Amino acid sequence: MKTQQSQGQVIPFIHHSDYFFKRGVHAYQKQELERAVKYVRRAVELNPEQGVFQCQLAAIYSDMGHYTASNDLLSHVLEHLDETLYECYFFMANNYAYQGLFDKAGETAGQYLVLAPQGDFAEDAKYLLEMLETENEEEGSLSDDSEADDELIITYERALRMIGENRLFEAGNTLEDLIAAYPYYPAAQSSLVRVLYLKGQVEEALVYAKEVWHEHYYVPAACQLALLYKEAGRDRESSEMTDVLKHIVPLDRDHLYRTAAALTLLEEGEDALYFFHRYRQRFAPEQAEFFFYYGAAAYQAGYVREVEKRWNTARAKDHTGADVLLDKMEHDLLFSSDVMHELWSGPLL
Repeated sequence: MKTQQSQGQVIPFIHHSDYFFKRGVHAYQKQELERAVKYVRRAVELNPEQGVFQCQLAAIYSDMGHYTASNDLLSHVLEHLDETLYECYFFMANNYAYQGLFDKAGETAGQYLVLAPQGDFAEDAKYLLEMLETENEEEGSLSDDSEADDELIITYERALRMIGENRLFEAGNTLEDLIAAYPYYPAAQSSLVRVLYLKGQVEEALVYAKEVWHEHYYVPAACQLALLYKEAGRDRESSEMTDVLKHIVPLDRDHLYRTAAALTLLEEGEDALYFFHRYRQRFAPEQAEFFFYYGAAAYQAGYVREVEKRWNTARAKDHTGADVLLDKMEHDLLFSSDVMHELWSGPLL
């Protein structure tokens, strides 16, 4: 006869911290952020001395928009666990940038480059510093004369209206005059690239976009350059600029959207989704075009439910392209070529 002890014996099943960490990373890669937090927190609880676990948790917090909590964790890692995890400085710089604390962002990005000049994020840190410097230059060049600021904005908005009304010749002249008066205002230069493209002067637009990018490191110019290279069949240069876009840290709302949209047009859906997620976390998008591009990026990345969700939102906002693609999708007639056709039939630059 079996004893009570032998019948009731229980063998406990204990997960190790690595198990929960791997589950958390997997959830994070699928953008299931709440689940990712749950698993990685558990890994941290089981192994609180492992700085990498806490860095990963900080990264998830950042993607959720919890920038202060993320930086608190990163500071804890550097102060109490491993002062050689220099990437923490770069992650902190990104968080400060998203919070609008540009001085702190620049300071911590600089610290990272001093401590890890050949580190994995060295190029990213340099781009961040360059964009912060451009931001400061623009503010400095426009802050001395408020009347000049007003004139600049009024003239620039008038040029944009001309573009919207297809008055391209007038828009081009207005922008050229504006650029002569305000040479450190790259938004006008980027808009002139668009005018050249719409007038059919594609090669001129490409050359000018390249000049704007190398002179100002202006994010919309990088987007334009990657797309113009692609349209011109210059695949190597387009691929190089696409890599630049993947590592850019857009601080401006419009720049963040443009980066996500450009990567979608370049068929880099997974990377585009990363920027779309960040945009949605920071802002409250309402435009039909946003959800259309968001759904297209999800389609490229293979997330079918996400595609339907985003395109249904776009269709409810009367987006024709979303309606066309959803109809094909519902009848199992949708192909990637259909998606790209609708994307490239709209405004590219």
